[in-house]
Amino acid sequence: MALPALDEFFSLPAAQRGSLLVEGIREAHRYHFARNAAYRRTVSARGVGAEVTPERFQRLLRPAALTFKSYVETIGPFPQDHPRAFLAWLGDQLSIALPADRGSALRRRYLTMEGLLADTERIFADLGLEMVTSSGTSGIASVVARDAVTVDLAVRSFFAGIHRAWGIARDAALVFVMPEDTRVAMARSARLGVKQLDWAADTSVSYTMPFSATPDLIRLRAGRTFHSGPRGIVESRVLHPVLAWADKRWVARTYVDRTLARLRALSAAGRPLMLLGGQTQLHAVALRARVALPAGSRVATGGGSKEEYPFTSAQIRADLEVAFGGAPVADVYGMAEADWAAFECPRGNYHIPPWVYAVVTDDAARVVPGPKAAGMLAFFDPVAGGDLIPPFFQSADRVTLVNGADQYDAALACACGYDSAYIAGGIRRVDLMDEAGCAAQL
Repeated sequence: MALPALDEFFSLPAAQRGSLLVEGIREAHRYHFARNAAYRRTVSARGVGAEVTPERFQRLLRPAALTFKSYVETIGPFPQDHPRAFLAWLGDQLSIALPADRGSALRRRYLTMEGLLADTERIFADLGLEMVTSSGTSGIASVVARDAVTVDLAVRSFFAGIHRAWGIARDAALVFVMPEDTRVAMARSARLGVKQLDWAADTSVSYTMPFSATPDLIRLRAGRTFHSGPRGIVESRVLHPVLAWADKRWVARTYVDRTLARLRALSAAGRPLMLLGGQTQLHAVALRARVALPAGSRVATGGGSKEEYPFTSAQIRADLEVAFGGAPVADVYGMAEADWAAFECPRGNYHIPPWVYAVVTDDAARVVPGPKAAGMLAFFDPVAGGDLIPPFFQSADRVTLVNGADQYDAALACACGYDSAYIAGGIRRVDLMDEAGCAAQL
């Protein structure tokens, strides 16, 4: 069955969307069940075969972060120390066959995870593999593989979302308070999208973080996971303190200066812009100076707060609105394991793209029925999920979901006019660091 293109889903009636997605999920399950060893083991143990009915869809869900951190169980938290074992783990997770003779092209050991991931991309360049990660602020990053098709779908999903929810079009300048070079999933999608869509041909695009956000630097900065032995001593007693010092003394000052310089230049030119970054990073900019952004501009936060910070999200938002001349401020929710993002509308709801079949589950992993239901967010993405990995995941985020799956009530449609499933009342991350899916840390 051929599913509609992403943009076409916006114009489909809810009932038609739901029925198309149900059949899409069943078809995607057949495909991945036949080809993906890790997925087949999991769902077979739950009594699911090649065919599945909607009543058993919950049995297809896998914990998002545990799936992509499962390498820790077999090879430990540092796959760069065991490259060939990592490659075997990766092959087990994918629904395509990795050519077996290429493992010998890997080194016996890599100094960094970044080196291993970059070499994996090089060795399988003909497959278009892109290795992305969660933020890794727990000290252990989820590692997610994408191919050329899923990269393209993730890019189109992200930019279709900001256009639909926020009206951001190609005439808007983009200022990203993030590194240009990063593996963190949503930030990488943004960078690849800018390049793929040739956004810079029409307007200005800036990245203001002065470093590369490799998994290794993020791990060392977080200070939660270190090697054992002498190497771990150097990491914990030298590298971690140095990075923490540099972050406070140089990095923060540099990205704030760079961001303010770009905002002032664009404001002087009257160019509408989208300013996108993490809450705490944007707050640092807002506390330093006020810049009235041109009409049509937007401030977007992503990733929530993953470290102790003396200001609440509500206070940060209020400060951003004041500092940037009343420009609308909204949040974006996503995770490394998803090829989509949910954008906050003026009503404070997070709209899930209409090609995603979203549900919530209770503590017994059962789908909670009804057009308005509370539980743990889970999702099926048979459209933008591609053919590389079964896109059926259980998050560790507790939400109230409205009009999810095929449980639609027109009376509950969001007043903003974006008629899709949405998360109401915010997102509450369950405090299970090793099990939580990773919201987009920019």
